Parts: sequence; structure tokens; C-alpha cells
Amino acid sequence: MGTKKPSSYQSPIARIFDKFSRQQDVSLIYGEPISIENKKVLPVAKINYVVGGGGGYSGETGGSSVAQGEGGGGHISVKPLGVYEIDAENVKFRPIIDFKFTLTLVAVFTLGLVWLLKKAR
Repeated sequence: MGTKKPSSYQSPIARIFDKFSRQQDVSLIYGEPISIENKKVLPVAKINYVVGGGGGYSGETGGSSVAQGEGGGGHISVKPLGVYEIDAENVKFRPIIDFKFTLTLVAVFTLGLVWLLKKAR
């Protein structure tokens, strides 16, 4: 003999989950193409999200009043990875971090450190 939760009530947590469940497509990862001259540029990102929540509802029984409680939280992070350059002849991925440049910097730094250590002896 319990009362049911009012049908017009919608938890804020449920609205968050609904939004993410409707948006689970590539538009979360790939942005809208941008046209520049005869090329299209398509941004790419890595998206991580974690959401959680809980709650409770107690219907009115006897002389007690209706009680409800809920809580939730989450974390969303977006990390740009690069862009796809699309033209009539090919498609190239251009990462945000140029790995060749990074490797060159590491090599120069390592060689410089070795040179300094040899000179210190």
C-alpha cells in the first residue's frame, strides 16, 4: 500500500543521462567541417565523461510526509587531438602535437645533456 512517485517529476540526474544518451554519435568526437579555399578541415577531439548519481523517494505512508533526496556529479574533459585536412586528392591527419618536432627536441636536449656531462668530467 505505497504511493507512487508523481509522473510529472523528472530528476535532474535523469536529464543529464538523457542528454548524453541522445548525443552518443560522432558529433561528440568530430566537429563540423570548416571550408577553407579548396580544403575542408575536420577537427578531432578525445572526450571522456563520467557521471553518476543516485536518489531516493519515499511516498506518504500513514502520518509521515513525502521525502525525497538525490545527488550526482560528474566530470567531462575534452582534449583536442588534431584535424583532418581533406582536399580533392587526399586526406591527411595533422596532430596538435607534431611528433617529429617533439622527437627532434628530445634528441637535441639529450645530446646537449650528454655533451654537458662529458665537458664536466
